[in-house]
Amino acid sequence: MSLTKTIAIIGILLLALGTLFAFAPASREIWEPKSALLASETEDISLIGSSKLITYFFLFPEHVRNLKIRGYVKLVDGEPFSFEITNGEVYVKADKVSERSFEFSVEPEDLRDGLWLKMSPAKAKVSLRIEASWEEKTYAHVLGGMVLGGLLGFFGIILLIAAFILYIIQRPKITVTIKKE
Repeated sequence: MSLTKTIAIIGILLLALGTLFAFAPASREIWEPKSALLASETEDISLIGSSKLITYFFLFPEHVRNLKIRGYVKLVDGEPFSFEITNGEVYVKADKVSERSFEFSVEPEDLRDGLWLKMSPAKAKVSLRIEASWEEKTYAHVLGGMVLGGLLGFFGIILLIAAFILYIIQRPKITVTIKKE
């Protein structure tokens, strides 16, 4: 097989592989685990109580699934307290506790709009930690596939052009002579 044909075949293969790498990743969904710390602090609950807005603005519902809120509240000093996490719908409620862990599912829109942590009046100092975890659709593999596919396709086209130029250079020269009579 001649050098020209070999280069042309490699160019066609690289072009085909480039097309495959560029478009195949777009057909797969990849869900990446994510988490965010929403609150971690020690708070004094006074006789009038305490309210804290818990929110995370960077959630897009169409790209999020399995959103869970996990956390705990723990008495550091003082008397037992009551608390609830709500946004109109009560997700967690506990009365006269000194420590409580919780976990519940929530819609992305509800967390983005905000949940209220309400602690009832008590003379207490409370430590709390609240974290959100979810799976988010990622598109990094699509971008990587497009870049790799584009590079392979580009090199394939360069090899095809090189094979065409070699073919033109190496083809036998035909000379035509015209005789006049």
